[in-house]
Amino acid sequence: MKLDRAGLIGIVMIFMGLLFFKIGALDKILMLVLWPLLSGSSDGKAVLLFVLMGSLLVVNSILTTSRIKNSSFIKNLDERKYLKWTITLILLTYIAGIIIELWLRVSYGASPFTTFLAVNNGESSTSITHTHVFKSVIGYTISILGIKVPSSIHTGVSLVPFVYPLPLLVVVTFPLVYILGALSLNGRKDIHKLIIVFALTLCLISMVDGGMFSQPGVIGLAGLLVVYFAKKPFSLKNLVKPACIVLLIIFAGFAVELVGSNSQYHDVTVVEQTAPIDLTGYNATIIESTNTKTVYRIQTNMTDKEIFSGLSDKLKDRCGGFFVSWNIFSYI
Repeated sequence: MKLDRAGLIGIVMIFMGLLFFKIGALDKILMLVLWPLLSGSSDGKAVLLFVLMGSLLVVNSILTTSRIKNSSFIKNLDERKYLKWTITLILLTYIAGIIIELWLRVSYGASPFTTFLAVNNGESSTSITHTHVFKSVIGYTISILGIKVPSSIHTGVSLVPFVYPLPLLVVVTFPLVYILGALSLNGRKDIHKLIIVFALTLCLISMVDGGMFSQPGVIGLAGLLVVYFAKKPFSLKNLVKPACIVLLIIFAGFAVELVGSNSQYHDVTVVEQTAPIDLTGYNATIIESTNTKTVYRIQTNMTDKEIFSGLSDKLKDRCGGFFVSWNIFSYI
């Protein structure tokens, strides 16, 4: 089997990704460099970036350099149509993630403007603005298959009892996006292939970790939209539609953060409580208590991160999880 230049680049990228995986220190260094693109603190994202990009280039190279290229299916491929389907499926997955996040909160009578933290079987957080619901199912599926994941890579499996089986959707959409994206590379120049593969990989990563409003989600979608709307000869007018779509998503994310922020206090909704809870030192008052949840109001100047860190230690093994209202201003 003969690979074209893009396919050879793909082989090198896969090798580099596996090297980063083997040498954890390199992965951490690369994560620092790529943080503006990948965001978050999860180990393994840089490895995933290189392996996914490389594999997409190799798959496309096989399709275009082997006997398969002579099939009527490949010859009649409309790469723009496949790119359109790819973008559509990515957006549907993003929206589905937000709907699952809302469903989780409605199920427990919690505000949509909260971050949820599951505290049993490891700690996993998720919110509308940075969702991990699909990541939890991927991690759960990997564990069922008996594949061992390094402890430094967070799989989010503790969220599964709260969201299963809805996130199983990603088990279908992830490979479909991958396949459609690979088909959309057909007949393009190498530089265009690299742009699409890079943007597509960021979208695939954000489908599992982060969602629509995450940095890789926004950047990846922007890259795919620019290529989709680009025409020959290229004009700056081609950037108007993708820019409007991306800016709308960014503004929507900021709007959710701002509208949901409360700088006066934090409401903590504890669910599936199994033991008494002591919140001494948090100036906490119970404002609601039912068979399914207890809502505490905390008057504090602590940041969201500080509250999560402190409460996770106090509530671990005493409940299934808890929701915390957020205050974006506490990070300023």
